[in-house]
Amino acid sequence: MTTPISNLVNNPSPSSLQPSTQNAQSLQNEFLQMLLTELQNQDPTQPVDDTQMIAQQAQFSSLQEMQNLNTNLVSLMAMQNVSQATGMIGHTVVGTDAKGNPLTGTVTGISFSSGTPVLQIGNATMNLSSVTSIS
Repeated sequence: MTTPISNLVNNPSPSSLQPSTQNAQSLQNEFLQMLLTELQNQDPTQPVDDTQMIAQQAQFSSLQEMQNLNTNLVSLMAMQNVSQATGMIGHTVVGTDAKGNPLTGTVTGISFSSGTPVLQIGNATMNLSSVTSIS
């Protein structure tokens, strides 16, 4: 029985989707600089309303939590890809190799390239996202 798996494989590479720590740190620094500039330039006779400042801090906290959630989802996708790849060991797959040539064979093992599982088929390799069917 041949089962199409194109709708089961998470094609994006987790390493390319993961937000960088430097980017998150940069956003935090920019927010703090903006807040400091706002405080330095405010009119002393009309200070910033406390509720506005609390709302801005809440928005920043929400942004940080969304970045953390994204990081966790990307990690979960990576684990799912590894699980799918190891589940294919011993099964015959159809797809293309890295050069786009058709490839059919039994998966004998897996390796990793840039955090993405690569199927070992004899002496050839196939990216997990290149698999079109498994039997």
